Amino acid sequence: MHARITLFALGVVSLAVVSLYPTLQFPSSAQVSTFIGPRVWPLTLLIALFTLGLTLLAITWSDRKKALATEHQSTSDTAAETALSSSRFSLGRTRHWWFIAAAIAYTLLMDSVGFLIASLIFTFIGTLLLGARSWLTIAITLVIAGVLMQGVFVSLLGIPMP
Repeated sequence: MHARITLFALGVVSLAVVSLYPTLQFPSSAQVSTFIGPRVWPLTLLIALFTLGLTLLAITWSDRKKALATEHQSTSDTAAETALSSSRFSLGRTRHWWFIAAAIAYTLLMDSVGFLIASLIFTFIGTLLLGARSWLTIAITLVIAGVLMQGVFVSLLGIPMP
């Protein structure tokens, strides 16, 4: 398992490094008439991608060392526990498919109800899929998401949403 996560983390870091050159070809805010240029958002995402990829790599290597140290200590009942847990259905094992379905529904829904409503519905579903069960937490998340989307796109960037 650690090998797959390590390869994924290396792929994420490589993608960030390879994407840096095309991103730097976008005009900066000094070259356009807006406060934030077209380069800022992709560059911010690349920096976050690079940082999170390196963090995942460090955590994976640390966990691998810990797993190798504890591997010698417990080898008795792990095979039976693994077989039992792998046969059970859980939302955690299929969560990624639900997120993909929600993203497709979000894209289709945006044309009919508009950006803000579709984004709030997607945020609600995503919050539930991530495990939030408190209605207060869900309500606070929806309010903050709505204010941020409206504030960033409409007020700060001046981009009208459909």
